[in-house]
Amino acid sequence: MRWTAPPEGREEEQIEFSWAGETARHVGTVVHRWLQRIADDELRGWDEKRVEALRPRFSRELERRGLPSSDLRAATDRVVAALAGTLSDARGRWILGPHEVARSEHRMRIHGADGFRSYVIDRMFRAAGGMQWVVDFKTSRHEGANIDAFLDAERIRYAAQLDAYAAALGGASRGLYFPLHAGWRTWT
Repeated sequence: MRWTAPPEGREEEQIEFSWAGETARHVGTVVHRWLQRIADDELRGWDEKRVEALRPRFSRELERRGLPSSDLRAATDRVVAALAGTLSDARGRWILGPHEVARSEHRMRIHGADGFRSYVIDRMFRAAGGMQWVVDFKTSRHEGANIDAFLDAERIRYAAQLDAYAAALGGASRGLYFPLHAGWRTWT
């Protein structure tokens, strides 16, 4: 019998993404990359004006990922809206701002009863008062009227993912942040 390595599945890959097109995925990738950069800079030098000035760079990044020119302007607008919206939102600035212990795009590999799991946590930090947080950024956009119902449904959809992150860290409060809506959902 030949030995084969066990699957290394990532928790977030188990969530259904068939609803998301290529454009939405690429927008999410670019937004996540720049949120990491802003957090690494602890917000220093970041404002809506700087984000707007980077519009051509965002467009090039999306184009390099294979976006058709017909989708490029709208996708770039979404990247700018997500980043500028986060910077203009007090909660977004709190998440990305300086904390005693903070990491973005933090990679972990944990051994459990079912083998190894790999995680990439968008943002984790210890807030003033000592509370540890894991935050996942969701760049999905809701066009309907009931934004609260959408955010509540997304909280249910991603609860297992964030619960796994929190467990991997030995416990943490969980939050979902939606840059395109300045939306926020939490649980402990």
